[in-house]
Amino acid sequence: MEVGDLLSECAKCAAVRRAPISQAHRLHFCSCRDSLSAELASLLQEAVDMKWPFVPEKWQFNPAIGASDKTNLSDLIRDHLPKLLALLKASIMVDEAPTALAVILLVDRFLYWTDQSSQLLKIARLLHKAHPETPIAPQLVIRQSRVYLNSGKLQRAEFILSSLIQNCGTTGCWTYRSESDRALVQAVSVQVRGTLLQKLGLWREAAELICASLVGYYALPQPDRKVTLILLLLIYTESLWSDIYATTLHTKPSKLKMKIFPLKFLYFLLSKNVFTFNHR
Repeated sequence: MEVGDLLSECAKCAAVRRAPISQAHRLHFCSCRDSLSAELASLLQEAVDMKWPFVPEKWQFNPAIGASDKTNLSDLIRDHLPKLLALLKASIMVDEAPTALAVILLVDRFLYWTDQSSQLLKIARLLHKAHPETPIAPQLVIRQSRVYLNSGKLQRAEFILSSLIQNCGTTGCWTYRSESDRALVQAVSVQVRGTLLQKLGLWREAAELICASLVGYYALPQPDRKVTLILLLLIYTESLWSDIYATTLHTKPSKLKMKIFPLKFLYFLLSKNVFTFNHR
C-alpha cells in the first residue's frame, strides 16, 4: 500500500470516535510496537518521554562521530516506514495518543522531504483535538508553520511563529528538558519567521531576524554544525571586507559600516535561498 493511502487510513481512524477497544486491537498494537528494531524502539520511547524538541541527527552536533553514527536518521526511517505507519494506525485504534504522536514526530522530517506533511499534520491535529492533554513536539508545531508558509498561508504561519516567539517556545503541555532546548525552538522560530518576511519582500527585517537566529544557534551548548558554518562564513566575510576597506582608504572602518555589511551579504544569501534549514 502507498504511503498516501496509509496516511489516509490513519486520518480516517483518528477522525472517528471508537467503541470500547477490543482485545484484538490491543494485541495488534503490541505486535506492531514489538516489531520495531531496538534503535527505533529507543527513539520512539525518547520521543514519548519528550527527550528533545527536534528529532536529532548525531552527525549534526557531534564533531567526532563513530562509524555507527554515520547513517542518517532519514535512511532508518525510510527503511522502516511501513512498520512505523502500521504502528501509527494501531496506536490510533487503541487510543494510544502519546505513541501515535511520537511516531508522527519520528516520520515528520522524512515525509516533509517527500511532500506528504499535510496529511501527517492533519492526523496530528485530529489527535490533538481528541486528546488535548497529550503534548505535541515543537518540531511538529513549527512544521505546520512551514507548510502554511510554503502554501502561501502567511497569516497562519505568522500566528504560529509569533506565538512561539512571544511565549518563549511554549507549546501546550510540552515539557522542556533544558533551557537550551527552549532556546533552540525560539531560534528556529525566529529563523522561519525571517523566511516569511523574505517572502513578503521585507529583506532588511528578514536579514535581521536571521542574524538573531544565528546568534541563538551559536549560543547553544552544542551548536548546529551547519548553522555554525554559515555564522563563521559571515564573520570571515565581515573581516575580509574590513581589510579591503582599510587597505583601500587607509582609514579605520566605522562601526556602523561593519554592522551593515553582514546584512548586505545576508541579502545575497536570502536571494539564493540558502536559509532553508529543512532538517528542522
